[in-house]
Amino acid sequence: MSHLSYRSLLVALAVVVLQGVALSTRTVADDFRIETKVYVGDEKEPASTTTTLFQGGVVYDFLDVPEQVAVFRKPGGGKPGRFILLDPARRVRTELSTDQVAGAINKLKNWAARQRDPLLKFAANPQFEESFDRSTGQLLLASHEESYTIKTEPADMPEALAEYREFLDWYTRLNALLQAGPPPEPRLQVNAALARYQSVPVTVELARAGEKDKLRAEHEFTWMLSKQDMARIDDACASLAAYRPVDNEEFLQGMKVPADAGSEK
Repeated sequence: MSHLSYRSLLVALAVVVLQGVALSTRTVADDFRIETKVYVGDEKEPASTTTTLFQGGVVYDFLDVPEQVAVFRKPGGGKPGRFILLDPARRVRTELSTDQVAGAINKLKNWAARQRDPLLKFAANPQFEESFDRSTGQLLLASHEESYTIKTEPADMPEALAEYREFLDWYTRLNALLQAGPPPEPRLQVNAALARYQSVPVTVELARAGEKDKLRAEHEFTWMLSKQDMARIDDACASLAAYRPVDNEEFLQGMKVPADAGSEK
């Protein structure tokens, strides 16, 4: 499978705090931000940057280059959740339900489990040796195919972890489909481990068998939204109304793949 797929999966999960912004007065637990930077090996410049804003139960995810936006509304009231994907370059949008995503992932897992490729078979049903050092906050999930070394810290707002985990899991599944990647089960197990230890990631490092460079994602959370964040959310909401709706196939055919700075990330 392409290295790009794994880089893209980490992009959905990595987070880095935005420095030096004026904070808004809203302090409710579900209003917070995550900024993502992902690096290839020892490269100094990030290969991708993503900002994720949580506000009032809705999540707004902004990829910088190429510019793309995803809006997530979680399941509730017996109805599935949904993703609305926006392409500012073409001014189009499309929508997928969490039921659609779950169904497609189940098919992907069943297919991968029947393949000879060891990475695909592993991704369909990953088995990790897990350890967590509470004194240092280091979480390790190790296997013969890929291993995650994660520096963690306790969440400043533990009550927000459930919302973070729900979005993270669904976006991990969605991104595996959008990037034509392998099943997202390895990353979902990482998410579950973080939830068990009531921690958030500071850095995530992924090492894969037979690959020279590691992928590194740096993470930080800001537990409030800035005025700039609120303005960005307003722009996204305006785009939901203004952009032309298209079906999933048309949207994906014209979607640009996030640029990478190398073959590993």
